[in-house]
Amino acid sequence: MTRRQALRLGALGAGGLLLAGCSGTPAVRTASAPTGPRKRGGTFRFAPISTAGTTSADPLSINSGYELRFAMFNTLVAPDHQNKVQPQLAELFEPEGSNQSVWTIRLRDGVEFHNGKTLDVEDVLFTIQRLLDPKSPSSASNLMRAIDLNGIKKLDKRTLRLTLKSPNSQLRRAFAPSDASIMPVGFDPNRPIGTGPFKQTSFTPGQRWTGTRHGNYWLEGRPYLDGLEFIGFADTTTARTNAVLSGQIDGIDGLHPAQLPQISARPNLNVLISQSGAYQVFEMRCDKGAVFEDPRVRKAFKLLVDRPQMIKVAWNGQGAVGNDTGVWHEFDPAMDGSLPQHAQDLDQARSLLKAAGKDGMTVTLRTCQLATGQVESANVLVQNAKAAGVTVNLDIVANRAQYYGGQDYYTSQFKVDSDSTETMFANTAYVFTGKGIYNNTGYDNPKVNSLYEQALAATPEKYQELMHEVSRTVWDDGPWISWGRQNTVHVCSNKFTGAVQDASGRFNGYNWTEISQA
Repeated sequence: MTRRQALRLGALGAGGLLLAGCSGTPAVRTASAPTGPRKRGGTFRFAPISTAGTTSADPLSINSGYELRFAMFNTLVAPDHQNKVQPQLAELFEPEGSNQSVWTIRLRDGVEFHNGKTLDVEDVLFTIQRLLDPKSPSSASNLMRAIDLNGIKKLDKRTLRLTLKSPNSQLRRAFAPSDASIMPVGFDPNRPIGTGPFKQTSFTPGQRWTGTRHGNYWLEGRPYLDGLEFIGFADTTTARTNAVLSGQIDGIDGLHPAQLPQISARPNLNVLISQSGAYQVFEMRCDKGAVFEDPRVRKAFKLLVDRPQMIKVAWNGQGAVGNDTGVWHEFDPAMDGSLPQHAQDLDQARSLLKAAGKDGMTVTLRTCQLATGQVESANVLVQNAKAAGVTVNLDIVANRAQYYGGQDYYTSQFKVDSDSTETMFANTAYVFTGKGIYNNTGYDNPKVNSLYEQALAATPEKYQELMHEVSRTVWDDGPWISWGRQNTVHVCSNKFTGAVQDASGRFNGYNWTEISQA
């Protein structure tokens, strides 16, 4: 299974409802951010779309859920609601002058773990060693591979100096993902301890997690809630919706837009929608001997897709077309926002396939309802391909555990996936370089590999220029059809407040410290 299994979808937003393309959708109530004193106490019962697949409370585990990581742990830095990195456990995280190979980290004073232990540099060093353990590296290790474990120097109990094997101007952002959560020395995954706002009281893998507030949390006055509960549903569509309609739970993320009429009829429920960079993608296997080895075939498939139709059918119009890098300029300026939009051009698609000797080709697309509208978008692709003389057969997998389990996920020639808002830094490290830990397409372009290394060693201004070239290359030559950016739709009982729009595509960015009783 991959980091994408957790479906980083969903963000409750405060403000106007975005209903582009949703003619006939009834008006729904949207929550407003709280303006007065916050009410303390209570337990928030939430059913994230990923909890049924959350079988571990270890933040480094590929089977841990993002909702759980954000509840129990903190990172040194973290993205805010606009996807900009801000200090969290680190009060300082800076390079030494213009030298991108030497970085200093200074921790906040007085941060406590759930067991009362005070956070110090030994815990950070222990975490980094776990993250980079060659026997079981974390997904974050791909962003941190420049760190030299022998080059880490402890300056005092709160200060570390990192010396890298090669420059990395984006090192700060490498420590922002939740799978870079800070753990205490001797961390026991069976009795997980973190610095987060809630400490675990019970956990039934795949079914239910409960936590109580961390009374000595480092952020003064937080959290507002006394308790937090995550409930897993194998049926993430109908069963979860029925549960929130009946009051069995207080909120869900990843609501299908087609279910809005049901929700709008209930005066006790609010709908919140965020414009995010959460995206879905068709991935094309392109290493030697693969169906999509010829870049002309990849280009043809990018041009046979009717992206606006996919937005309409899969998301009821709740989104915007994608341009094949999985990154949007408004969320990351390192993505070249001037790239022409790939649009359906069946004549050019047929011409490219004929030139590659692939006209009239047949391919199987492996798909699953991993996220809202994923099977629906696959059905649209089948019809688009047929119009270009291509046959796409669907292999619909029953559930996400089966989809990500085993080797089929890695060896499939054509498959779907999804993720929340990402950066060019992360997507290039993870999937667009030959060494990417999640490169399951076999894409290995020497130009992209070289540009990426140059960018990491460059000044911030030069970094952006070089990454624009990376995005242009991936746009033209890459293995992805990233067809759409989703407006994430979520539901919350009006007994609770505090959630705001979040660029990540998650419910309030899964920042549980901001949620309170209304």
